[in-house]
Amino acid sequence: MRNPDTSLPNLNTLYLACSGGGKSQALFQNKLIPRSKVRHVLWDPDEDHPARRFYTLPSFKKALVEELKRGRGFRLAYSGDADVKTFEIWCQMVISILDGAKPTYVTIEELATVTETVSRATKYFGILLNRGRKYGAQIHLTTQRGTEISKTAYNQCPTKWVGIQEGADVDRMAKLCALTPGQIKELTPLEYWLKQSGKEPERVQLEYKKIPR
Repeated sequence: MRNPDTSLPNLNTLYLACSGGGKSQALFQNKLIPRSKVRHVLWDPDEDHPARRFYTLPSFKKALVEELKRGRGFRLAYSGDADVKTFEIWCQMVISILDGAKPTYVTIEELATVTETVSRATKYFGILLNRGRKYGAQIHLTTQRGTEISKTAYNQCPTKWVGIQEGADVDRMAKLCALTPGQIKELTPLEYWLKQSGKEPERVQLEYKKIPR
């Protein structure tokens, strides 16, 4: 990490919805994420997003080094084994390229599958969340079950997109967004409550858009 800039805003965003709720659509349609000419790395085990795709960490690292030397925008996705150990190594790679003078977009899909405990994030993922902002990282996280991810992820993501929920997640998301459980339960696929820090929750209806591969 280099060139810290404490004036950079925290734009980290968390997307929560059951399977079929449209998390990838919400992320894809977020206008704060440029679709080209930026540095963008993705943890994308289900291959939900367009990118140059790699299935081993060495091949991902090699491509990352090559793109950094070229000094231009890139979209590189890792889509190999999705276990906690591999995720931690991937996070280390991302941390190593952060530069406060060069925004880096970080997409992490299905966070619950690489979460060890709900109390705190794993070591390097925690560093990425807690320190990435001032080094230019804008982190976007998706998960199906909000009750299965760490508190660190909640605390470091001031913007939350909350879609259809089930079970205990209904009450937790309602409390998180200053809503009633009924307002969560009435959501339909591609419909979200958008909660931003310091603002009232906004109900958003998305339209399905084909995501290019």
